[in-house]
Amino acid sequence: MAKLNAAKRNANNGKQSALKKLRTALSSSGITGAKSHVSKRDRKRGIHKTTQKADERRQKLQAIQSALNPFEFQTNRKKLDVLGLKRKDDVVNVAVARQRAVEKRKNTLGKERQQRNRFGGVVDQRIGENDPTMDPEERMLKRFTMERQKRQSRGDMFNLEDDVEGEITSLTHFGRSIDEIDEFDEPAGSDYGEDDKASGAIGSSAVSATHFGGFEPAAGEEGRKKTKNEIMQEIIAKSKQHKYERQMLKEQDDGVRRELDDDFESVRALLFADKDQDDDDMDVDGQPSKEKLYDSYVRDLVFEKRGRPQDRLKTEEEQAREELERLERAERHRLRRMEGLPSDSEPDSDSDTEMKGYDSKKKRRPEADDLGDDFEPNAESEDEINVPTEGVDLGAGLEAGESSEEEDSDSEEEEEEDDDDEDDGSDLSGSDSDAEANEQQSDAAARSAKPVSNHESTTELPFTFVAPTDYDTWVELVAPYTLEQQLVIIKRMRTQYHIRLAPQNKGKLAALAVILTNHLAVLTEQNPPVPKQIIDDIVRHIGELASVDPEQYGEYCRELVIGMQRRIQKGIRQQSNQLRASDVALARLFVSVFSSSDRYHAIITPMMVAIAQFLSQHTFTSIRDVSIGLALAAIVHEAQRLSRRLVPEVLNYVTSILAATVCDHNDASDWSDGCVFPLSRRQREALGMLHINAAEKCTDASDISWAWLVEDVPATADSRYAVLRACLALCRRYVDCYFSLPAFIECFQPLAVLLDKASLRLPRFKLQRAPDAVLKLLEDLQSYLADQLTSARESRHPLKLQYHKPLAIASVAPKFESSYNPETHYDPDRDRSEIMKLRRQVARERRGTVRELRRDAQFLAGERLKEQKEKDKAYADKMKKAWSVLESDQSEMKKLDKQRIKERKAKV
Repeated sequence: MAKLNAAKRNANNGKQSALKKLRTALSSSGITGAKSHVSKRDRKRGIHKTTQKADERRQKLQAIQSALNPFEFQTNRKKLDVLGLKRKDDVVNVAVARQRAVEKRKNTLGKERQQRNRFGGVVDQRIGENDPTMDPEERMLKRFTMERQKRQSRGDMFNLEDDVEGEITSLTHFGRSIDEIDEFDEPAGSDYGEDDKASGAIGSSAVSATHFGGFEPAAGEEGRKKTKNEIMQEIIAKSKQHKYERQMLKEQDDGVRRELDDDFESVRALLFADKDQDDDDMDVDGQPSKEKLYDSYVRDLVFEKRGRPQDRLKTEEEQAREELERLERAERHRLRRMEGLPSDSEPDSDSDTEMKGYDSKKKRRPEADDLGDDFEPNAESEDEINVPTEGVDLGAGLEAGESSEEEDSDSEEEEEEDDDDEDDGSDLSGSDSDAEANEQQSDAAARSAKPVSNHESTTELPFTFVAPTDYDTWVELVAPYTLEQQLVIIKRMRTQYHIRLAPQNKGKLAALAVILTNHLAVLTEQNPPVPKQIIDDIVRHIGELASVDPEQYGEYCRELVIGMQRRIQKGIRQQSNQLRASDVALARLFVSVFSSSDRYHAIITPMMVAIAQFLSQHTFTSIRDVSIGLALAAIVHEAQRLSRRLVPEVLNYVTSILAATVCDHNDASDWSDGCVFPLSRRQREALGMLHINAAEKCTDASDISWAWLVEDVPATADSRYAVLRACLALCRRYVDCYFSLPAFIECFQPLAVLLDKASLRLPRFKLQRAPDAVLKLLEDLQSYLADQLTSARESRHPLKLQYHKPLAIASVAPKFESSYNPETHYDPDRDRSEIMKLRRQVARERRGTVRELRRDAQFLAGERLKEQKEKDKAYADKMKKAWSVLESDQSEMKKLDKQRIKERKAKV
C-alpha cells in the first residue's frame, strides 16, 4: 500500500509545475517549512538554528537545482564502454560552459568593442594611399591639386582685400594697427611751418632729407627743370657715396673681428679657467673624459686640411710597364756610370742599398698607386705604416738607384733602349716528359750545381737580366751574388718579364718557376742549412709563379713525385734510404702550392700514397731516416688538416717510433700488448737505436733541425729525447685533427696505453732525469688524450634498427554487413570514402562556425542594448537633475513673489 502511495505521489509530482516541485523539494530537504525552525524542545537542549552549517545548506540547494533542471547536464554517448577509462566530456555542465563562453566573449569581442574607433601609432594620411579604387595617376593628380591649393591659400595670407578669418586683414606698425594710430611723429629735421601744417604740405628741408632731395632745382636754377642726365648723375653719385660708407663700415667690422680673433686665447683661458669644470672633464685616473676628447677631435677636424683628389688607380698593366721603365732607366744609368759617362743620378753602392733597403728619396706614406706595389716605408719610424706587398714586388734595392730617374725624359736616353730580351727564353713544353730522364736530369743538376756562397759580394747588381732558359743558365747568372741579392734578382726578373707586358713572357715566367723549384731543391741539400727566411721567400715566389702556367708546372711537379716514388721503391728493395732532404722540401712546397683538401688531386694524392708507402714499408736504420719520416708525417698532417681524412700509416709510424723509445727491442712481449702495430723482428732491431737508457744523461733535448735531414747524426741521449719530443708533438696534432672520427677510440686507445708505459719508464729522479720539456709535454698529452677518449665514449651510442611506423595489414571491405547502419557509408572505394569523410567534416565545421557567429552576434546585440540602456539612464538622470533645479528655482521665485505682495500690502 505504501509503495502504491509513493508511486502515485511520484506520478503527481511529474504532473506538477516547476514552482510546486521547487517548494516540495525545499520543504522535504528541511530548508523551508516546519523542519527549518528550531522547536522548543531543541531550544531547551541548547540546539539553535546557527548550528546548521552553511556548506550543507549550499550542497542541498545545488542538489535541488540539478534535480529540477534536467537540461543543465549533458551526457555524451560513447560507442564503446572501456573499463577504467575516464573522459572529461562524458558529462558536460551546459550552464557553466555557456557562462564560460560568455566570459570569453567579454574578454575578446567586448574589449574590441570598447576599443573601437581608437587608433594608436602612426596613421597613414597620404591622399589616396589606402584607396584601392584610385589609380596611381589619379592619386598623384589629387595630391598635386591639394598642394597647389595650399600654396594658393598661403599666398593669399597677405592679401588685404580678402577678409579671411585667422589671417592678416590690415596693416600694422610696431604691433599696432594703423587704424588705431591717430597721429604719427614728425620726421626728424622737419620744418613744418604754420601755414604748411594748416595746409598739410611738407617743408623743403624735410623733402631734401627724406625724399632724396625731391628732385628740386638747384640754387640759381629755380625756374629750370633738371634734365634726365643730371638726375642720373646725382643718383650715381649718391649710390657711390653710400657704397663707400658701407665699405668703410665693413672694414671697421673686419678690424674688430681680427682683434677678437687675436685675443681669443686669452678669452678662452678666462672662459675655461674654472677648476671644478676641469675636474669634471677628467676621469678617475686623471685622463680627459670622452666628451672632452670628442670636443678636441671636432676642433682639430675643423682646422684639418682638406684632402686633394688623387690620380686614378692604375691598372696592373700600367703599373707593370711603369716599373719596367724604371728598371730600364736605372740600368741605363748604371751602365753610363760604369763607362765613366755623366749620369743624371748617382746612387750609393748597389750592394748596400739592396741589402739595407736604403732609400735616398724622402720617406713618405703609401698613396693610391703605391698600395699593392713594392713600397717599403722606413721600418725604424714608428709613424710609418707597413703595407703588405702584393702583385709586382721590385725589392728594396730598386729605390736606391732611382732617386731622380723618374724626372728624366731625355730623348737621347729613350733612343738607347734595347729590345734584345723580347725573344729570349724557351718554352718548356718541348722538354722530355719521361720520368727516368727527368730524374737523371735532376740528379745531374744537383751534382753539377756548386754550393751557393753566402759571402759578401762586391759585384754591382744590375737592374735587368736575360731570362734563363734552364737551371745551368740560372747558376751562371746568380753565381757571383749572395742569397739576398738572388732574391732581388728574382723580384726584378718578375717585374721585367711581367705577363701583361708581352705574350712571350708567359713561357719565361713558367720556366722561371721550374728553375726556382730546382734551385730550392739544391739549397735545401746544403749543410749548414740556408737561412729559413731565404727559403720562405723563394717558396713565396714559386707559389705566385705557379699560377702563370699551372698545367706546365703541374706536369713538372708530377714528374718529380714519380721520381720520388721510384726512389722510395728502390730504397725498400735495397733496404736503404734513397730519399733526400730536397724531397721533403718539395713535398712541403707541393702541399702549400696545390689544393691538398681535394678528394683526388693529380699531384697531392700520388704524393700521399708514396709517403704512406715509405712510412709503412721502409726499415728505419738511422736517426736521419727517422727524422725524414717525422718530417713527412708533419707534412701529411698539414695536408689533411682541413679534410681530416684518416691516414693510418702515419699513426702506425708515429706510435712505432714512440714505442721504440720506451720498449725493449729484445723483448717481443713488450711490443705485443696491443699498443703498437705488429712489426717484424728486423724492424724492431733497427729501431733499437731509439731506446732511451735510464743510465744516459741528456744535456740538450732540442727540436729536430734541418741538418738532421741532410747528414746523419749519432744516436745519443740528446737525439733520442729530441725524437721523443717530436713524436709527442705530432701525436697532439693528430689527436686534435681526428677527434671527431667515429673510430677515434680504436685509433688512439693504443696510444693511451703507450703513453702510460712511457710515463712509468722515463727516468724522473737524480742525475738521469728526463728533460722537463719532454715530461711536461708527455703529461699534457696524456691528460688531454684521456679527456678526448672519455668524451668519445660518452658520445658513442649502440646501433639501433631504423624506426618505421607500423604498417596496417591490407584488408578488403566486406560486401555484406550484419549490423548495417543507414547513416554509415559503406563505399568500397577508399578515395571516395575519404572524400565523403572530408565533406562531412567540412559541413560539421561550417555548422559550428555559423553557430559561433550567431552567438557572437547575439552577444554584440546584448552589449549594444546594455550601452543604449546606460545612455538612456544617464539621459534620464540628467533630465531629472535639470527638472529638480528648475523646480527649486520656480519655488524660490514664487516665494519671493509672495513676499513682495505681503510687503506691498503692508505698506498700503
